[in-house]
Amino acid sequence: VAVADFEDISLDSGVIPSDRMSEVLQALLQRQAGGRLRVISGEAVRAALRSRGYTPGDLVSPSRAAEVAGMVGANWLVTGRWTHLRVVSISVPEGPGTPPTRQGDAFAYAVIEIRVFDASARRVLFRDSFTGHANGGDYNSLLFAATEALYFAAIQITRL
Repeated sequence: VAVADFEDISLDSGVIPSDRMSEVLQALLQRQAGGRLRVISGEAVRAALRSRGYTPGDLVSPSRAAEVAGMVGANWLVTGRWTHLRVVSISVPEGPGTPPTRQGDAFAYAVIEIRVFDASARRVLFRDSFTGHANGGDYNSLLFAATEALYFAAIQITRL
C-alpha cells in the first residue's frame, strides 16, 4: 500500500500541514494492519510524483495512479482530499472589549475524502469520507480532528 500526499481544497487550507498528514495515515495503517500490509514510504511516493511532474491531484487519473503505484511497487494507492479543515467559534465577539473565545466555545472539525485505487485492476476499490472532531479553537485541536478522521479511514482500509 502506498499513500500519496493529500490535496487540500478546504477554506482554511494551510492552517496545518494537511498534505503531509499522509504520513499519519501511513503510520495508522501500519499499526492497524498488524503486519498484513506493507506500507510504502511516503518519500518514495513523493519521488515518483516528482519524477513524472505529477501532483497529488493528478492521481484521479487511473493511468497516472497505476503508473505511480507501479513505480513504488504497490498494489494499492491511497489518495485523499481534505474538503474541510475548520476551527469554529460559537460565540461572536461584539467589539474590541469583548473577552476572547473560551475553549468550550470553539471546536475543530476535519473531513477527508479517501480513495483506494487497485493498480492491477485499474479501478477504485474503495471510496468514502471520514470526519474528525475536537473541542478547542487552536492548531492542536485541528490536528487532533484531522488525525481522528484518518484513524477512522485506516480502520476501513485495513478491512478491505
